Amino acid sequence: RVEMQHFGVKVSIVEHGFFKTEEANSDIIEKYLFKLWNRLTPEIKDSYGEKYLVEYIKAQRSSVKRLCDYDISNVIKCMEHALIAKYPRTRYRAGWDAKFFWLFLSYAPSCLSDML
Repeated sequence: RVEMQHFGVKVSIVEHGFFKTEEANSDIIEKYLFKLWNRLTPEIKDSYGEKYLVEYIKAQRSSVKRLCDYDISNVIKCMEHALIAKYPRTRYRAGWDAKFFWLFLSYAPSCLSDML
């Protein structure tokens, strides 16, 4: 956004939270976790134990169910507004988690959040 400002291009940012899509987020994360697990040395795997991995994956599945929003139309509404509004916002936040995590920056001027 800041880099394009030099060329006179106004950019709006859509900052979204976690959404459950057709390609389930938990499936992607689990595949990645197994990939990482398989790259560990036998010593490290033994120190954590197989039970650790199973419990971690259970906790991750539970988090995805609790945190992920199923209504992706929130993101689409933000994109639509950014494209057709006469005065689009600098930032759009879609999803409760995006609004929560970025709350402190939402009260700051855009130049400060850009700098951060």
